[in-house]
Amino acid sequence: MVERMTPERVREIVAMEDRPVLRNLLITDGYHRLTLALAELFGRADFAWPIFAVWASKQAGRFIREEELGACVSALLAAHLPGVLDDLSLRAPIQQTQRRIAHHVMGGNTIVFAELGVAFAAFSLAFADPAARTEERLADVVGLFKEGPSLPDRLTVAHDGTLIREQRGGQTLVREALTYYFAALHERSPAARAELMLLANGLCGLHEQTRLQPYIAGALAAPLEELGAADELSLAGQALAAGVRRAATELMMTMALPSGQVLRLGCDLPAPPGQPLWPDELARLEHPRLVRLTEQLGTYEARERGLGVVDRVEAFVLDRLDLADRTAQGSGADDWARLDDRMRYIFEYFRSRQRDASLLVSPFSGPQAEELAAGRVPTGPL
Repeated sequence: MVERMTPERVREIVAMEDRPVLRNLLITDGYHRLTLALAELFGRADFAWPIFAVWASKQAGRFIREEELGACVSALLAAHLPGVLDDLSLRAPIQQTQRRIAHHVMGGNTIVFAELGVAFAAFSLAFADPAARTEERLADVVGLFKEGPSLPDRLTVAHDGTLIREQRGGQTLVREALTYYFAALHERSPAARAELMLLANGLCGLHEQTRLQPYIAGALAAPLEELGAADELSLAGQALAAGVRRAATELMMTMALPSGQVLRLGCDLPAPPGQPLWPDELARLEHPRLVRLTEQLGTYEARERGLGVVDRVEAFVLDRLDLADRTAQGSGADDWARLDDRMRYIFEYFRSRQRDASLLVSPFSGPQAEELAAGRVPTGPL
């Protein structure tokens, strides 16, 4: 029996300031536990936002542990700036840059879990009993979050590289998302239910990415601010900064999925292996609020709005013959530091993988999960 996540347990994990690596691993595991709890509520046809957060948090851990970024930076500098790592005066600035990037990624990973982890823990507990799925209980869950627009956090970088964070704005998008998840619990039509889930997932994604904006932009700006702006490094520092930023960007825009597929977020989103790009239930979007959201994010294609019978037959035939385009054209992000670029890709990713059961697998092996349950960082690759 998998232990359920509770709002109290989410807050305990968030408070582990002195153990950032373990905290990230527990956040990743926490998202997986929430995914399983929500799958009990909704069934295993459509999955809620935490299933995507599992793999994003796992990628964040690679930055927080600093191991992979350091190796990537070393390989890139060895290829393009040979000898630079032999200069002892540059090692400390490079390490400080990696540490600053890690602090930004760590901060973003934590603040999202602190907010949406509580939201989904409260939702899954409140509605575990079908008899309790009432409007009154929904009002209690929604009431945990305050009205107001989603705004980026205000960040100040301390001398030691740690972040002083100030949350701004409100959580209207989270409140709205919870109401659509609740509506999905009562929806019998598979297509309508899938659209409600996608709408709720998209609203959660937009809220969290808005709050994450200064963390992502700050992580990618760190190389220039730490290295390129140093007078003693001059042109060499500029080149070094560009190399470190390139390595960080490459890692930040790469995400491994359990299906064995590796997503390059700067490229157009590919279809899941052996599947069409969009599941049938989400091939044509009709819910008015969902359509408005897709238009806001720049993902809605005009052809979806008015497919005639002939067009639908042609699309069906092309898809079955594997002649249709297997990528979401124009979804690739040009600049991951831009909110609109990220959200275009993220929403298409949600739409494409919302019914992908391969994402349900645990992010950790059995022995690793046991170590985490005992409050220890597992040994070996994570």
